[in-house]
Amino acid sequence: MKKTLLIFISILAISCTNDDKTPETDKTSINLVTGVNFRQTTDDMGLKLGNPNTLVNKKFLIYPNPARNNNMLYISAQGDITEIWFVPATPEKVYQSVDFSTILKNNLYSEQSIISSSELSFNELSTSNPKLDIKTLDKGYYKIFVKIEGTIYWDNLYVYTDAEDNEEDFNKLQNFWK
Repeated sequence: MKKTLLIFISILAISCTNDDKTPETDKTSINLVTGVNFRQTTDDMGLKLGNPNTLVNKKFLIYPNPARNNNMLYISAQGDITEIWFVPATPEKVYQSVDFSTILKNNLYSEQSIISSSELSFNELSTSNPKLDIKTLDKGYYKIFVKIEGTIYWDNLYVYTDAEDNEEDFNKLQNFWK
């Protein structure tokens, strides 16, 4: 019996290694944020942090980003926006050298998968410059999907609260992406 127990423990010790890695999130996951483009206005050149997995194609800008959840979020688009969805996302500092322009395509996510994943949506719009009330959004990262003239594009957004409205909090945010 002791011999069997010793063999069992030995097998367990050999099979357990520290080399096991947690698998990375799929690079096309609807809930993955690999970077963000921060800007305060449409004229702002912005600050690129990380390697944003976005598909904007110069069709729209969101601002301000980061956005305070008790203020408005604005979009400036090159065409009429009919739908907007906010999908909660998780930031991961992965795929920093990936060229997302070769991977991300307009038909990557179905409209139904975006709708079912969204936390906030604006429907039946017909404007190129919507002003959005985002008070119901919690602190964190979101993928914001925008349907412009029948085609879906997306960008990454960070939402913060009044309690974080200071330089130290923004430095922590920037340091995460360094």
